[in-house]
Amino acid sequence: MSGIIGIASTGNALHSVLQGLQQLAQTGHHHCGLVVHGRQGHTPSPPRLHRHRRAQGAAAWLQQLRESHLAQPFKESPLNADSPQRLNGLNGLNGLNGLNGLNGLNGLHGCVALGHTGPSGGTGPQALQQALPQLSHGPKAHLNSPTRVAVVLHGTLQASPALREALIERDYHFKSNCDAELLAHLIDVSCQSDPVQALHRALGLVQGQVCVGVLFHDHPERVFAVRREVDLHAAASPGLLAWSSHPAALPAGLQALPAWPDGQVLEVHAHPHGVTHQLHS
Repeated sequence: MSGIIGIASTGNALHSVLQGLQQLAQTGHHHCGLVVHGRQGHTPSPPRLHRHRRAQGAAAWLQQLRESHLAQPFKESPLNADSPQRLNGLNGLNGLNGLNGLNGLNGLHGCVALGHTGPSGGTGPQALQQALPQLSHGPKAHLNSPTRVAVVLHGTLQASPALREALIERDYHFKSNCDAELLAHLIDVSCQSDPVQALHRALGLVQGQVCVGVLFHDHPERVFAVRREVDLHAAASPGLLAWSSHPAALPAGLQALPAWPDGQVLEVHAHPHGVTHQLHS
């Protein structure tokens, strides 16, 4: 069974999502990945959705990042380098506290992130295409089209083949047969400047017991989650809110939040001086 995690932070969400992936990983998980809305390094380019996936377990990936990082000089984070919220959840990273450079991720930093770990969705050179997070670049996408929607999911999703055919007719391009990619396109085609309604509309077109995490290019500093007949655990502090399919993946020291009803969308907003959340029916 796969696992997912979502993070919103006043510091760099990357560190907490990496540790969450390590806590979620199980024997038999051969793929992991994450997506961050932010920047890589000190580029002047506007923030966008950056995805990294690996055809390996989360523990092996983190070990590679540690080894790569320790081989490089000290670099402070451009995001709240001394913030206690930023350091929260780093205990498993063996000396990465206070560092941003994670060289295998090109200095990636941002205040909202999603992560996924799970078994392989296939074999051979194309297997990584099945791994999550999955993306939608919108209709008529080309090589330089920005990512518009990023999705992780946990559970089972059933969709009619007619939905895929309808999306192809609307010029959406599929790179996999993964249900999460289908859902990302459904959310994109349903989004008319209202991400909450887009989630409701898209999930209304599919069946299954599932929890879903979503990031939108056009709604920076926000992360969304919704569950349907599957548990999703959340906890918060003034500077960090995390939710996950398994409570062990949540950073230590946070206050547990009550479970929210099936079908309601949790919207988490990372402000510069705090993290807030609200539920949408």
